Amino acid sequence: MTRRISTIVLTLALLLAIGWGLWERANRLTLANAVEAGGQRDFYNLLNYVEQAQVSIGKSLASSSSRQQAVHLTEAWNQAAAAQLSLSQLPTPGIKPINTSKFLAQTSDYSNYLAQKLARGGELSSQERDQLARLRDEMKRLAGDLRQTEAQVASKGLRWSSFYSTRMPAPLRTIANLAVPVQAQPGPLDGFVNTDRRLQTLPSLNYDGPFSDHLEKPRPLGLKGGDVSQAEAERRATAFANDASNSNYRVQATRTSNGLLPTFALNLLDNRRPNVMVHVDISKQGGEVISLLNNRPVGAPTLDAAKALERATAFLKAHGFANMQPTYTVRTDNNQVITFAAKEGDVILYPDQVKVKVALDNGEITGWDATPYYMSHHRRQLPTPKLTPAEARAKINPGLKVEGVRLALIPLPGGIEKLTYEVTTKLDDTRYLIYINAITGEEEKVLQIVDVPGGQLTM
Repeated sequence: MTRRISTIVLTLALLLAIGWGLWERANRLTLANAVEAGGQRDFYNLLNYVEQAQVSIGKSLASSSSRQQAVHLTEAWNQAAAAQLSLSQLPTPGIKPINTSKFLAQTSDYSNYLAQKLARGGELSSQERDQLARLRDEMKRLAGDLRQTEAQVASKGLRWSSFYSTRMPAPLRTIANLAVPVQAQPGPLDGFVNTDRRLQTLPSLNYDGPFSDHLEKPRPLGLKGGDVSQAEAERRATAFANDASNSNYRVQATRTSNGLLPTFALNLLDNRRPNVMVHVDISKQGGEVISLLNNRPVGAPTLDAAKALERATAFLKAHGFANMQPTYTVRTDNNQVITFAAKEGDVILYPDQVKVKVALDNGEITGWDATPYYMSHHRRQLPTPKLTPAEARAKINPGLKVEGVRLALIPLPGGIEKLTYEVTTKLDDTRYLIYINAITGEEEKVLQIVDVPGGQLTM
C-alpha cells in the first residue's frame, strides 16, 4: 500500500512538473514572439527612415529654391530623428551604437538648423552645402551597412528575440555571440559595429546649433540618489505592479539595460492570473519606475474617459506625482491613454511628461511611461514673461479665432526649452496650437489638434 501511494505521489509530482514546464515554455514563447515582432519592426523602421533621410538631404542639395530646400531639410530633420528613436529601441545585445545615435541626432538637428535659417530668409553657404553632402554620403553608407545586416540575419535564420533567453534552442543562438567574429567569420551585426567605429572618426559639425559637440551628453535630470540593488529593484517593481493591478506579482526574470537611462528590466508573472505577464523598467539610479507594460486583452468597457482620468490622476498622486496637468488623451483597444505634464505655478512644463494607460473594463493601470519626466525634470529658474497674454494674442494671424492663452514651457530640438504662450486657435473647422515666445514674441512652433476616437492628438 505504501509503495502504491508513493508511486501515485511521484506520478502526480511528475505530471505537475511537466505541466509547469509546458506553461513556462508557453510564456517564454509568447514573450519571444512579442520581442521578435518588435525587433523586426524597429529594424525595418530604422532602415526605412535612414534611406528617406538620405533622399531628402539629396533633394535639398539638388534644389535651387530656398523654399524647397527648407521643405526637404524639414523632412530630413523628422526622418533622422525617427531613425534615432528606432535605433534606441532595437535590441543590439553587447553593442552600444552610441556614435551612430549621435550621428543621427546631429543630422536631425543640423537639418532643422538649416531649415530654420532658410525660413528666415537666409541661404546655404558653400561650407554648409559641403557638410550636407557629407551627411548624405554617410547616410548612404549607413543604409548599405543596414542592408548587409538584414541579409546576414536572414541568411542565418536568426531571431532578435534570441538575445532575451539563454535557454532558447541552438538554432536561435544569441545574435550577440555571432556579432563577435570567430575564426575571421563575419558576424551579422558587423554592420552596426563597423558603422559605429567609422562615425566616431567623423569631424565635428561646424555650426551654432543646439546639438553642437561642445554640449554635454544628455543625461537624466530627474533621477536622484545612488544606485539601487537588483533585489530592491525587484521589490519596487512588484509593489508598483501590484498597486497598478490590485494583484500579486512575482519576478520571472531580470536583466540589465544600459543607455542614457540605465535600468533593471523585469518580467513579472501574476500569481492570480497565470496568463498575464507584465514588463517593468526600474532605473538603476534612484530606483524609479520608468515604464510598465501589461499586454493583457481588455474586455468590453465599463468605464468612460472621465472615470479613466480619475483613476489615472489618483494613481499618479499615490506615487508622488501631485502637481500634474492632463493634456491629451486617446482611446485605443479599450484602453484610455492619458498624457500628463508637470505644472509649476501657471506654467505647463511639457518636457516633464508621464503617460498612463487605463483599462476601461476594470480601471487597471495597464501602461506607464515616465521616461520624458525623468529625463527632463529638474528645478528650473523660469524667466519672467516680457509679453502679456494680450500681446501674445496680437501676434496671431488675424484670420484665426483665438480660443485660449496659457503659459507653457516647450522642448525644442537639441534639448532647448523655451517659455511660451500656448495660444489655442481655430481656422474653419481645424484647431491649432501656436506657441509664441514669451520673451521675444517670436513664433516658436505650430501644432494641429486632431480629433480621434476617444480623444485628441497633436501633430
